[in-house]
Amino acid sequence: MKKILIFGASGNMGGYLVEYFLQHCGNDYEIIGVDITEHPTVKKMVNIITMDINNDEDYSKLPTEDVYAVIDMIGPMPARMIGYKPIVYVNTNVLGSFKIFEYAVRVGADRILYAKSFIDIVKRGEQQLYLHVDDEPLFDYDNYHSVYAVTQNTAKDLLRCIHEFYGIKTFTFRLPHIYLWNGDGTYSVKGVPQKMMHRILIDKATAGETIEVWGDPTRQKDMVYVKDLCQIFYKATFVDRETGFYNVGTGIGTTLLEQIEGMRDVFGGEKKSELVFCPDKPNAPQYIMDIKETVRDLGYKPEYSYIEMLEDMKKERDLGRF
Repeated sequence: MKKILIFGASGNMGGYLVEYFLQHCGNDYEIIGVDITEHPTVKKMVNIITMDINNDEDYSKLPTEDVYAVIDMIGPMPARMIGYKPIVYVNTNVLGSFKIFEYAVRVGADRILYAKSFIDIVKRGEQQLYLHVDDEPLFDYDNYHSVYAVTQNTAKDLLRCIHEFYGIKTFTFRLPHIYLWNGDGTYSVKGVPQKMMHRILIDKATAGETIEVWGDPTRQKDMVYVKDLCQIFYKATFVDRETGFYNVGTGIGTTLLEQIEGMRDVFGGEKKSELVFCPDKPNAPQYIMDIKETVRDLGYKPEYSYIEMLEDMKKERDLGRF
């Protein structure tokens, strides 16, 4: 039986990806999770191989035959880093990813999929609402995200080298913020943990508390659900193409006001939160991912509207799986 290896199976998106592949691949492919730790929910779904991607000896734990696809979802993010240790980005995003790529070549895999952040172009959203897949990087080199952006772009270029030299199929994806439900709900700002803004808003909506609408309420954002991300990765795993670089998104903008009203309506109880507008407060980020290549090449069609995403997140919250 052919095997699909998902590196990063225990991460925030990994469990959803494992489940999606199990649901859609059926018994035709064996799905194998790979990570440095085991997630209890994911462990119930598939076999997880625990390994350190920078330890050469650990690669002996991985299968050497019938490997069809290798999916690289591993990558420490600034949002998950406590303090500031940029060497982690170099070791994981560059050295670790390259070792994963080399493993895929060594075992004769048909293709490699690699996920990277849109941190290298998100700044363009202040000048252009739509972010295109071929936009040149535009980011600062003096902050907590700089080395992260550089190392991910390096991994993308290394994967192109792998494709050109060995002829293996390769697909890279640029991800904006991917919305999902997990048990944590925090992220790091300059190395210090704090609660995610949308989780703060959901908590306020659930409690019926007053919600402040900061800045310009008409600014739009592409609200991408993890299960649409899974669809994109699944389609790329089986598409008849040699290579590709794709934006992940819905191609639709949801205004800040629509975002907050949706959270209030879906997560609120009988007492609905009052909205107080604070135009003097900082603006939220704005961007819409241009997904025309993703639609054209992969046959992708977003399945979740913003409200449907919130409703499914609420179900996942109540299930408590991740």
